[in-house]
Amino acid sequence: VNGLVLVVGLGNPEITPDSLGPKTSSRVLATRHISGEIARSTGLDRLRPVAVMATGVTGQTGIETGEYILSIVKRIKPNAVVVIDALASRRLERLGCTLQISDTGISPGAGVGNHRTKINKETIGVPVIAIGVPTVVDAATFASDLLSVNDPHRARQMVVIPREIDLLTERASRLISFALNGALQNEFNISELVSLM
Repeated sequence: VNGLVLVVGLGNPEITPDSLGPKTSSRVLATRHISGEIARSTGLDRLRPVAVMATGVTGQTGIETGEYILSIVKRIKPNAVVVIDALASRRLERLGCTLQISDTGISPGAGVGNHRTKINKETIGVPVIAIGVPTVVDAATFASDLLSVNDPHRARQMVVIPREIDLLTERASRLISFALNGALQNEFNISELVSLM
């Protein structure tokens, strides 16, 4: 997709296992505002326009994440939206070592039973690419995987996070933001990109 891309970090920056989206979006180069003579005189006229936002969560803002993104999309009219979010895994071995990329969008909160409005092409009106890393596994899955528990119903309301969750979210956010910056600003070589970051 050519033209303006909106990158959105979903999640709560105050809760480490849910902070992947905000951490990543804070590292993506926002370039939509760099244009005209400023871009030419600084040698940045090859920059692709990118807008970046972190939505917070409905409990913080009182606004559905999907509504928030849709209002921005209607205003700035990007050609595509990239959303980054922490995911819940159904397999313990996937925690922190799986990267999921999808062009079908995302359902924020669905992995922990907090279903919100879907963010996809049908609801937003432009193509949506979702990127995520599993940072939690529900306790029932954990119990089943580790203890061969046949009746894990008591654990349904809890999630398990890895001990090194800080390091995991930090590394994942750096990896995803570097990859996004490289993909979105492909007119620049790696050293030029690093100097901009």
